[in-house]
Amino acid sequence: MESTDEIRKKIKRLINERGLNYAQVSLAIGKNIAYLQQFIKNGSPRRLGEVERHKLAQILHVEEQELTDLPLPVYNGAASINTELLTAIIENVEQWILNNHRNYSPSHKAELIRFMYMKLQGDSLEVATEKMREYIEIYDELKKAN
Repeated sequence: MESTDEIRKKIKRLINERGLNYAQVSLAIGKNIAYLQQFIKNGSPRRLGEVERHKLAQILHVEEQELTDLPLPVYNGAASINTELLTAIIENVEQWILNNHRNYSPSHKAELIRFMYMKLQGDSLEVATEKMREYIEIYDELKKAN
């Protein structure tokens, strides 16, 4: 297995290869804007938390095991998807884009939908629906800034 320093270098490389930045990815995994910068540059925390590691693996399209020096259990079976939440997110994103006359590429739409799904998992549909507009607007502002 790789050392924690090697894992930090790998995460840095993967983020750069995907055209992302630490701030975007930190927010996408539910942390403050400086979280990944501190993790990669300062070594704090020593290891990513389980939830953060899982979300980061999804964003970077790698196996979760690649992001830790500890052995992870192997699961036999696909994770369940909350189709009701995913459908609501897609509908809200499409409607917001239409109403605000934005021209998002398919990859940007997918990135936004993935970001929102990760942020809203575990919330009731009612609570998630209330938060959706805010997350879409945050994503839109981040896209404008980059």
